[in-house]
Amino acid sequence: MRAVALERRWREQLGRVRANSATDVLLKRLAGVPVLTAESAATLVGRTYNPANEAIQRLARAGILRQITVGRRNRAYEAPEIIDAFTDLERQLASPAGDTRTSPPARTVPRRRPVQGT
Repeated sequence: MRAVALERRWREQLGRVRANSATDVLLKRLAGVPVLTAESAATLVGRTYNPANEAIQRLARAGILRQITVGRRNRAYEAPEIIDAFTDLERQLASPAGDTRTSPPARTVPRRRPVQGT
C-alpha cells in the first residue's frame, strides 16, 4: 500500500499527467524498478529513448527521481522513497517485534539513510 500512496503523491506533485504517456506508465512501474537508466526506462514503458528520457527528466525535476551517476553517458536514476520503503520493510521483517527501533533485528539488515536536511 505504501507504493500506491507514493504514486498518488507523486502524481499530485507532477500535476497533469497524460494517460498512457511515458510518464504515466513509468509512474505505475517505478515501485518495481527503483533504479533505472533512460534505456531501461524505454524498455520498461515500451517507448523509444526520447519519451522515456523526457519522463525521467520530468520526474527528476519534481524530486521523484535523483541522478546517482555523474556525466552525460550511463546516467542512472533512483527513486529514493521507494528504496527507503524497501529498507523499512526489510528492517521490519527482521525484527521479532516488527520494529528495529524497539527490538533488535534477528539478522543483518540495511542501514537507514540519514534524513535529508539534517
